[in-house]
Amino acid sequence: MTVRNDFGQTEEILGSFFFRTEKAFEDWESIALGRCGPRVLDIGAGVGAHALVLQARGHEVTALDRIPEAVRIMRERGVEDAREGTVFEVPSDKVYDTVILLMNGSMITETLSGLDRLLGAAAKVLEPGGALILDSTDLRDDMDAEGDDDDGYIGELQYQLSVGEHVGDVFPQLFVDPDTLDTRARLAGWDMEVIWRGSDGRYLALMSVTDDAAGQDGAVSEALA
Repeated sequence: MTVRNDFGQTEEILGSFFFRTEKAFEDWESIALGRCGPRVLDIGAGVGAHALVLQARGHEVTALDRIPEAVRIMRERGVEDAREGTVFEVPSDKVYDTVILLMNGSMITETLSGLDRLLGAAAKVLEPGGALILDSTDLRDDMDAEGDDDDGYIGELQYQLSVGEHVGDVFPQLFVDPDTLDTRARLAGWDMEVIWRGSDGRYLALMSVTDDAAGQDGAVSEALA
């Protein structure tokens, strides 16, 4: 699969990457899974690489993905609770100790306002004191090297995927730097800390939900407007 974006980078990804086992996980993935509580909501679970490991460790896992084929594959691979949908469709009476968004998990929020909406929705499905764990990439150093960006936040990118002659539609993805994530998380009523940093701006963040977070839908975007 060829991945293109308007940041100027092109990447080739083998399909087998999404089916890798725990032995092939990177350090940050092991750290993230090690911080999960007993009940985990895996958002953007793909074909279940992380959900299967957590399930084998005894966690109760709900794996969400918007792609029907991914959900079908997860079920075929043995994920016990694989569902098509998003965090906004999780029943209000279902609560978790941990929500995870991994593999540059911030990407699925698409924009900063989308990130704000997700923070509000995640707070509603977490127990008090529960945690949201996500990874992203800080693009600020790369953008400084490329020149100033005058069209908005540098992490709001447009992506396009292709396989052979099949070319998909252009769609938005979000990479958020840790300072911006910290600002928006705290405005939404979360405590945030970076628990791992890697090369090329990669990092892993853990956010703890507070008593005020569940009622913050839209408040961050309004405060920063």
